[in-house]
Amino acid sequence: MTDRWTQLANVLSTRPRRPLAAGEATAAAVLVPLQVVDGAIHVVYTRRAQAMPTHAGQVAFPGGVCDPTRDADAAATALREAYEEIGLAPHDVRVLGALDDISTVSSRFLITPFVGVAPHPYTWVPNPREVDTVFSVALERLRAPDAERRELWNFDGTAVPIDFFPIDGQMIWGATHRITRNLLDVLREVG
Repeated sequence: MTDRWTQLANVLSTRPRRPLAAGEATAAAVLVPLQVVDGAIHVVYTRRAQAMPTHAGQVAFPGGVCDPTRDADAAATALREAYEEIGLAPHDVRVLGALDDISTVSSRFLITPFVGVAPHPYTWVPNPREVDTVFSVALERLRAPDAERRELWNFDGTAVPIDFFPIDGQMIWGATHRITRNLLDVLREVG
């Protein structure tokens, strides 16, 4: 698997990346943790606590607002937040590189996602103020032809087409869906 991680790191570092200008948005970073479970690559997700001020109860990647007084760069933010949210120690993560930046509409975040490899098994320690649960999904399930769906959802009286992955009672949509979709596209380049 080490060769595959090296290939993924090379693809992430050499492909044209789509960074976005922050403008009025708040800079944030997330970690997209990957693990090898029984020989299969899994993507690790969290479900945000119901008491969170933004995106409460939604499936997410561990991450948060960039803080230049605490973090050297956006990757450091992603690692710090992963440790604070789920107990994933920075020294246990091999950061492979960044995916494309994405922006959120309602909360006005500009998110830089970083792909990292975490060991398996790992003892997750969810921070109950921020995370309800930690779970993983096999990459093959996300790649399955029927894994992704599109529906019209009602937002303040407007029907909006939403793409999502409904998996094991979890709804992976919004920014997390777009980051997952970008990851799947990049992994296709690796083979």
